[in-house]
Amino acid sequence: MSSSLTRFKSPHTSFAHAVEFGDWKVFVPGPVPIESHLLAIGNQQLPYNRTEAFSEITHEIQLGLLQLFQTEGSVALLTASGTAAMEAAAINFLDVSTKVLVVNGGTFGQRWSDLCTVHSIPFEELCVPPGADIDLSQLESILLKGRFSALLINAHETSTGHLYDIEAIGKIVRTHGCLFVVDAISSICADPFTMDAWGVDVCILSSQKALALPPGLSFVALNRRSVALLEKRKPKSLYFNLKDYLANQLRGQSPYTPAIGLMLQLHQRLADIQSQTLPVLVAQHKQRAEHFRHAIQDLAFAVFPSRCSNAMTALACEGMDAGQVVERLRDHYRIIVAPGAGSLKSKTIRVAHMGAQNPNDVGFLTQALAEINATSRRTKR
Repeated sequence: MSSSLTRFKSPHTSFAHAVEFGDWKVFVPGPVPIESHLLAIGNQQLPYNRTEAFSEITHEIQLGLLQLFQTEGSVALLTASGTAAMEAAAINFLDVSTKVLVVNGGTFGQRWSDLCTVHSIPFEELCVPPGADIDLSQLESILLKGRFSALLINAHETSTGHLYDIEAIGKIVRTHGCLFVVDAISSICADPFTMDAWGVDVCILSSQKALALPPGLSFVALNRRSVALLEKRKPKSLYFNLKDYLANQLRGQSPYTPAIGLMLQLHQRLADIQSQTLPVLVAQHKQRAEHFRHAIQDLAFAVFPSRCSNAMTALACEGMDAGQVVERLRDHYRIIVAPGAGSLKSKTIRVAHMGAQNPNDVGFLTQALAEINATSRRTKR
Protein backbone atom coordinates (compact mmCIF):
# COMPACT_ATOMS: atom_id res chain seq x y z
CA MET A 1 0.00 0.00 0.00
CA SER A 2 1.52 3.32 -1.05
CA SER A 3 1.75 6.30 1.22
CA SER A 4 3.04 9.84 1.14
CA LEU A 5 4.44 9.30 4.62
CA THR A 6 7.62 7.47 5.52
CA ARG A 7 6.54 4.35 7.35
CA PHE A 8 8.30 2.32 9.97
CA LYS A 9 7.56 -1.35 10.56
CA SER A 10 9.09 -3.64 13.13
CA PRO A 11 7.68 -6.86 14.60
CA HIS A 12 9.32 -6.09 17.94
CA THR A 13 8.66 -2.39 18.31
CA SER A 14 9.10 -0.80 21.68
CA PHE A 15 10.10 2.76 22.47
CA ALA A 16 13.43 1.69 23.99
CA HIS A 17 14.18 -0.61 21.07
CA ALA A 18 13.24 2.04 18.52
CA VAL A 19 15.71 4.69 19.65
CA GLU A 20 18.27 3.24 17.24
CA PHE A 21 15.95 4.04 14.32
CA GLY A 22 16.21 7.79 14.83
CA ASP A 23 13.91 10.51 16.04
CA TRP A 24 10.34 9.80 17.01
CA LYS A 25 7.49 12.27 17.04
CA VAL A 26 6.15 12.28 20.58
CA PHE A 27 2.67 13.57 21.46
CA VAL A 28 2.14 12.10 24.92
CA PRO A 29 1.04 14.28 27.86
CA GLY A 30 4.36 13.95 29.64
CA PRO A 31 7.24 13.60 29.45
CA VAL A 32 7.09 15.94 26.48
CA PRO A 33 9.75 16.88 23.91
CA ILE A 34 12.33 19.26 25.41
CA GLU A 35 14.16 22.13 23.76
CA SER A 36 17.79 21.35 22.89
CA HIS A 37 19.30 24.19 24.95
CA LEU A 38 17.56 22.82 28.05
CA LEU A 39 18.75 19.29 27.33
CA ALA A 40 22.30 20.63 27.03
CA ILE A 41 22.11 22.03 30.57
CA GLY A 42 21.23 18.56 31.82
CA ASN A 43 24.42 17.23 30.24
CA GLN A 44 26.72 19.48 32.31
CA GLN A 45 28.71 18.58 35.40
CA LEU A 46 26.68 19.40 38.52
CA PRO A 47 27.78 22.20 40.85
CA TYR A 48 27.86 21.89 44.62
CA ASN A 49 24.50 23.15 45.85
CA ARG A 50 25.45 24.31 49.37
CA THR A 51 26.92 27.56 48.13
CA GLU A 52 25.87 31.19 47.95
CA ALA A 53 25.88 31.00 44.14
CA PHE A 54 23.40 28.14 44.13
CA SER A 55 21.29 29.87 46.78
CA GLU A 56 20.98 32.83 44.43
CA ILE A 57 19.75 30.50 41.69
CA THR A 58 17.19 29.05 44.09
CA HIS A 59 15.92 32.54 45.00
CA GLU A 60 15.53 33.37 41.31
CA ILE A 61 13.67 30.10 40.76
CA GLN A 62 11.31 31.00 43.60
CA LEU A 63 10.48 34.35 42.04
CA GLY A 64 9.84 32.68 38.70
CA LEU A 65 7.56 30.08 40.25
CA LEU A 66 5.50 32.71 42.07
CA GLN A 67 4.93 34.41 38.72
CA LEU A 68 4.05 31.09 37.12
CA PHE A 69 1.39 30.29 39.72
CA GLN A 70 0.28 33.93 39.96
CA THR A 71 0.42 33.95 43.75
CA GLU A 72 1.82 36.22 46.45
CA GLY A 73 2.30 33.22 48.73
CA SER A 74 5.10 30.64 48.66
CA VAL A 75 6.12 27.61 46.63
CA ALA A 76 7.72 24.47 48.05
CA LEU A 77 10.03 22.81 45.51
CA LEU A 78 10.27 19.02 45.85
CA THR A 79 12.51 16.48 44.19
CA ALA A 80 9.61 14.14 43.54
CA SER A 81 6.81 13.32 41.13
CA GLY A 82 3.52 15.15 40.83
CA THR A 83 1.78 12.45 42.85
CA ALA A 84 4.26 13.05 45.66
CA ALA A 85 3.34 16.74 45.64
CA MET A 86 -0.34 15.78 45.81
CA GLU A 87 0.45 13.56 48.79
CA ALA A 88 2.45 16.34 50.44
CA ALA A 89 -0.51 18.69 50.09
CA ALA A 90 -2.86 16.10 51.56
CA ILE A 91 -0.79 15.16 54.61
CA ASN A 92 0.21 18.73 55.46
CA PHE A 93 -3.33 20.11 55.46
CA LEU A 94 -5.70 17.19 56.03
CA ASP A 95 -6.12 14.48 58.65
CA VAL A 96 -8.71 12.23 60.31
CA SER A 97 -10.49 15.26 61.76
CA THR A 98 -11.16 16.86 58.36
CA LYS A 99 -13.87 16.05 55.83
CA VAL A 100 -12.97 16.29 52.16
CA LEU A 101 -14.93 16.46 48.92
CA VAL A 102 -13.06 14.92 45.97
CA VAL A 103 -14.08 15.66 42.40
CA ASN A 104 -13.51 12.37 40.60
CA GLY A 105 -13.80 12.54 36.83
CA GLY A 106 -11.09 10.06 35.90
CA THR A 107 -7.76 8.50 36.80
CA PHE A 108 -6.29 11.57 38.48
CA GLY A 109 -9.43 12.49 40.36
CA GLN A 110 -9.30 8.92 41.64
CA ARG A 111 -5.74 9.57 42.79
CA TRP A 112 -7.01 12.17 45.26
CA SER A 113 -9.43 9.55 46.60
CA ASP A 114 -6.64 6.98 46.85
CA LEU A 115 -4.47 9.40 48.83
CA CYS A 116 -7.31 10.13 51.23
CA THR A 117 -7.90 6.40 51.70
CA VAL A 118 -4.22 5.65 52.41
CA HIS A 119 -4.02 8.44 55.01
CA SER A 120 -7.43 7.76 56.61
CA ILE A 121 -8.74 11.18 55.60
CA PRO A 122 -12.58 11.10 55.58
CA PHE A 123 -13.90 12.00 52.14
CA GLU A 124 -16.85 11.89 49.80
CA GLU A 125 -16.74 11.91 46.02
CA LEU A 126 -18.51 14.04 43.46
CA CYS A 127 -18.26 11.61 40.55
CA VAL A 128 -18.32 13.20 37.11
CA PRO A 129 -18.79 11.13 33.92
CA PRO A 130 -15.60 10.95 31.83
CA GLY A 131 -15.25 14.05 29.66
CA ALA A 132 -18.22 15.81 31.24
CA ASP A 133 -18.29 19.09 33.12
CA ILE A 134 -19.23 19.65 36.75
CA ASP A 135 -22.80 20.69 37.48
CA LEU A 136 -22.05 23.82 39.51
CA SER A 137 -25.50 23.86 41.13
CA GLN A 138 -24.95 20.25 42.26
CA LEU A 139 -21.56 21.23 43.69
CA GLU A 140 -23.17 24.12 45.56
CA SER A 141 -25.82 21.80 46.98
CA ILE A 142 -23.27 19.21 48.13
CA LEU A 143 -21.12 21.82 49.85
CA LEU A 144 -24.19 23.27 51.59
CA LYS A 145 -25.10 19.88 53.07
CA GLY A 146 -21.71 18.38 53.75
CA ARG A 147 -19.78 20.85 55.95
CA PHE A 148 -16.58 19.97 54.14
CA SER A 149 -13.14 21.17 55.20
CA ALA A 150 -11.59 21.02 51.73
CA LEU A 151 -12.27 20.38 48.07
CA LEU A 152 -9.71 18.44 46.00
CA ILE A 153 -9.80 18.62 42.20
CA ASN A 154 -7.67 18.34 39.05
CA ALA A 155 -7.78 21.48 36.92
CA HIS A 156 -7.28 19.31 33.84
CA GLU A 157 -8.32 15.66 34.18
CA THR A 158 -5.55 14.36 31.93
CA SER A 159 -7.06 10.90 31.53
CA THR A 160 -10.05 12.37 29.66
CA GLY A 161 -8.73 15.73 28.44
CA HIS A 162 -11.41 17.66 30.31
CA LEU A 163 -10.64 21.12 31.71
CA TYR A 164 -12.72 22.19 34.71
CA ASP A 165 -13.74 25.80 35.25
CA ILE A 166 -11.53 26.40 38.28
CA GLU A 167 -12.41 30.10 38.42
CA ALA A 168 -16.15 29.38 38.70
CA ILE A 169 -15.58 26.51 41.13
CA GLY A 170 -13.33 28.71 43.25
CA LYS A 171 -16.10 31.28 43.69
CA ILE A 172 -18.40 28.57 45.09
CA VAL A 173 -15.74 27.02 47.31
CA ARG A 174 -14.81 30.39 48.85
CA THR A 175 -18.38 31.02 50.03
CA HIS A 176 -18.21 27.82 52.08
CA GLY A 177 -14.80 28.48 53.62
CA CYS A 178 -13.31 25.25 52.25
CA LEU A 179 -9.62 24.82 51.57
CA PHE A 180 -9.38 24.72 47.76
CA VAL A 181 -6.66 22.30 46.59
CA VAL A 182 -6.02 22.05 42.85
CA ASP A 183 -3.79 19.69 40.89
CA ALA A 184 -2.81 21.88 37.92
CA ILE A 185 -0.01 19.59 36.79
CA SER A 186 -1.08 19.46 33.14
CA SER A 187 -2.71 22.89 32.96
CA ILE A 188 -0.31 25.60 34.12
CA CYS A 189 1.64 27.09 31.18
CA ALA A 190 -0.92 25.63 28.75
CA ASP A 191 -4.15 27.18 30.08
CA PRO A 192 -4.86 30.46 31.86
CA PHE A 193 -4.41 29.95 35.60
CA THR A 194 -4.35 32.70 38.23
CA MET A 195 -4.07 31.07 41.62
CA ASP A 196 -4.78 33.98 43.95
CA ALA A 197 -7.46 35.60 41.81
CA TRP A 198 -9.34 32.31 41.56
CA GLY A 199 -9.18 31.59 45.29
CA VAL A 200 -6.94 28.51 45.01
CA ASP A 201 -5.30 27.85 48.38
CA VAL A 202 -2.94 25.02 47.43
CA CYS A 203 -1.81 24.21 43.89
CA ILE A 204 0.26 21.33 42.49
CA LEU A 205 2.57 21.36 39.47
CA SER A 206 5.29 19.07 38.13
CA SER A 207 8.08 19.55 35.64
CA GLN A 208 7.28 17.20 32.76
CA LYS A 209 4.07 18.70 31.34
CA ALA A 210 3.64 22.18 29.83
CA LEU A 211 6.64 23.37 31.82
CA ALA A 212 8.42 21.11 29.31
CA LEU A 213 11.28 19.79 31.45
CA PRO A 214 12.33 16.25 32.39
CA PRO A 215 10.31 14.59 35.17
CA GLY A 216 11.61 14.74 38.73
CA LEU A 217 10.58 18.11 40.15
CA SER A 218 7.22 19.02 41.63
CA PHE A 219 5.87 22.10 43.33
CA VAL A 220 3.32 22.84 46.04
CA ALA A 221 2.21 26.45 45.80
CA LEU A 222 0.52 28.01 48.82
CA ASN A 223 -1.39 31.27 48.97
CA ARG A 224 -1.06 33.48 52.03
CA ARG A 225 -4.05 31.88 53.71
CA SER A 226 -2.65 28.35 53.40
CA VAL A 227 0.83 29.48 54.52
CA ALA A 228 -0.79 30.75 57.73
CA LEU A 229 -2.73 27.50 58.12
CA LEU A 230 0.44 25.47 57.59
CA GLU A 231 2.14 27.17 60.53
CA LYS A 232 -0.51 25.73 62.85
CA ARG A 233 -0.17 22.17 61.55
CA LYS A 234 1.97 19.46 63.13
CA PRO A 235 4.23 17.70 60.59
CA LYS A 236 3.29 14.12 59.74
CA SER A 237 6.23 13.40 57.44
CA LEU A 238 9.93 14.10 57.52
CA TYR A 239 10.58 14.39 53.77
CA PHE A 240 7.22 16.00 52.94
CA ASN A 241 7.19 18.54 55.76
CA LEU A 242 6.34 21.66 53.73
CA LYS A 243 7.21 24.01 56.59
CA ASP A 244 10.76 22.69 56.46
CA TYR A 245 11.00 23.41 52.72
CA LEU A 246 9.65 26.95 53.06
CA ALA A 247 12.04 27.70 55.93
CA ASN A 248 15.08 26.41 54.03
CA GLN A 249 14.10 28.23 50.85
CA LEU A 250 14.31 31.54 52.69
CA ARG A 251 18.09 31.02 52.60
CA GLY A 252 18.02 29.64 49.07
CA GLN A 253 18.40 26.00 50.08
CA SER A 254 16.39 22.81 50.49
CA PRO A 255 16.28 20.49 53.50
CA TYR A 256 17.51 17.52 51.42
CA THR A 257 19.68 17.13 48.33
CA PRO A 258 17.63 18.41 45.38
CA ALA A 259 17.77 17.35 41.75
CA ILE A 260 20.48 19.90 41.01
CA GLY A 261 20.63 19.39 37.25
CA LEU A 262 16.85 19.70 36.96
CA MET A 263 16.92 22.87 39.01
CA LEU A 264 19.43 24.41 36.61
CA GLN A 265 17.17 23.46 33.69
CA LEU A 266 14.20 24.93 35.57
CA HIS A 267 16.14 28.15 36.20
CA GLN A 268 16.69 28.56 32.46
CA ARG A 269 13.14 27.52 31.55
CA LEU A 270 11.66 30.13 33.89
CA ALA A 271 13.96 32.75 32.36
CA ASP A 272 12.73 31.70 28.90
CA ILE A 273 9.11 32.04 30.02
CA GLN A 274 9.76 35.44 31.55
CA SER A 275 11.32 36.60 28.29
CA GLN A 276 8.52 35.15 26.18
CA THR A 277 5.85 36.07 28.78
CA LEU A 278 3.38 33.57 30.21
CA PRO A 279 0.34 34.84 28.22
CA VAL A 280 2.25 34.28 24.99
CA LEU A 281 3.16 30.74 26.05
CA VAL A 282 -0.49 29.97 26.87
CA ALA A 283 -1.59 31.46 23.53
CA GLN A 284 0.96 29.24 21.78
CA HIS A 285 -0.57 26.12 23.33
CA LYS A 286 -4.04 27.33 22.41
CA GLN A 287 -3.02 27.89 18.79
CA ARG A 288 -1.49 24.41 18.56
CA ALA A 289 -4.58 22.77 20.04
CA GLU A 290 -7.02 24.64 17.82
CA HIS A 291 -4.94 23.97 14.71
CA PHE A 292 -4.88 20.23 15.43
CA ARG A 293 -8.60 20.01 16.20
CA HIS A 294 -9.43 21.87 13.01
CA ALA A 295 -7.15 19.60 10.97
CA ILE A 296 -8.90 16.38 12.08
CA GLN A 297 -12.48 17.66 12.07
CA ASP A 298 -13.43 15.72 8.91
CA LEU A 299 -11.95 12.44 10.13
CA ALA A 300 -13.52 9.74 12.29
CA PHE A 301 -11.93 11.21 15.41
CA ALA A 302 -14.27 13.28 17.57
CA VAL A 303 -13.01 15.58 20.33
CA PHE A 304 -14.00 13.70 23.48
CA PRO A 305 -14.32 16.15 26.41
CA SER A 306 -16.99 18.84 26.57
CA ARG A 307 -14.42 21.43 27.63
CA CYS A 308 -10.84 21.03 26.38
CA SER A 309 -7.49 22.02 27.81
CA ASN A 310 -4.93 23.57 25.51
CA ALA A 311 -2.48 20.99 26.81
CA MET A 312 -4.02 17.98 25.14
CA THR A 313 -6.80 16.69 22.91
CA ALA A 314 -8.53 13.43 23.75
CA LEU A 315 -10.11 11.93 20.63
CA ALA A 316 -12.89 9.35 20.50
CA CYS A 317 -12.09 6.86 17.74
CA GLU A 318 -15.39 6.35 15.95
CA GLY A 319 -15.68 2.85 14.52
CA MET A 320 -12.06 2.01 15.34
CA ASP A 321 -10.30 0.38 18.27
CA ALA A 322 -8.25 3.15 19.88
CA GLY A 323 -5.56 0.73 20.98
CA GLN A 324 -5.02 -0.32 17.38
CA VAL A 325 -4.77 3.33 16.32
CA VAL A 326 -2.03 3.87 18.93
CA GLU A 327 -0.17 0.78 17.69
CA ARG A 328 -0.49 1.75 14.03
CA LEU A 329 0.85 5.24 14.68
CA ARG A 330 3.76 3.71 16.56
CA ASP A 331 4.60 0.83 14.24
CA HIS A 332 4.03 2.49 10.87
CA TYR A 333 4.79 6.15 11.46
CA ARG A 334 7.10 6.37 14.50
CA ILE A 335 4.53 8.55 16.24
CA ILE A 336 3.82 8.08 19.94
CA VAL A 337 0.44 9.14 21.29
CA ALA A 338 -1.11 8.08 24.57
CA PRO A 339 -3.94 5.56 24.78
CA GLY A 340 -7.03 6.35 26.79
CA ALA A 341 -6.98 5.44 30.47
CA GLY A 342 -9.10 2.86 32.26
CA SER A 343 -12.45 2.22 30.60
CA LEU A 344 -11.47 4.59 27.76
CA LYS A 345 -8.46 2.54 26.64
CA SER A 346 -10.19 1.06 23.59
CA LYS A 347 -12.21 4.21 22.90
CA THR A 348 -9.89 7.23 22.97
CA ILE A 349 -6.40 8.37 22.15
CA ARG A 350 -4.70 11.39 23.75
CA VAL A 351 -2.62 13.85 21.75
CA ALA A 352 -0.55 16.40 23.65
CA HIS A 353 0.26 19.91 22.44
CA MET A 354 3.04 20.56 24.96
CA GLY A 355 6.79 20.82 24.64
CA ALA A 356 9.06 21.28 21.64
CA GLN A 357 6.62 20.73 18.78
CA ASN A 358 6.50 22.44 15.41
CA PRO A 359 3.86 22.67 12.64
CA ASN A 360 5.59 19.98 10.60
CA ASP A 361 5.27 17.53 13.51
CA VAL A 362 1.56 18.24 13.81
CA GLY A 363 1.09 18.02 10.05
CA PHE A 364 2.79 14.62 9.99
CA LEU A 365 0.48 13.37 12.75
CA THR A 366 -2.72 14.63 11.12
CA GLN A 367 -1.72 13.10 7.78
CA ALA A 368 -1.04 9.78 9.51
CA LEU A 369 -4.45 9.90 11.18
CA ALA A 370 -6.05 10.68 7.81
CA GLU A 371 -4.41 7.60 6.30
CA ILE A 372 -5.50 5.41 9.20
CA ASN A 373 -9.02 6.79 8.87
CA ALA A 374 -9.05 6.05 5.11
CA THR A 375 -7.78 2.51 5.65
CA SER A 376 -10.46 1.88 8.26
CA ARG A 377 -13.18 3.03 5.85
CA ARG A 378 -11.93 0.81 3.03
CA THR A 379 -11.77 -2.20 5.35
CA LYS A 380 -15.41 -1.77 6.32
CA ARG A 381 -16.69 -1.68 2.73
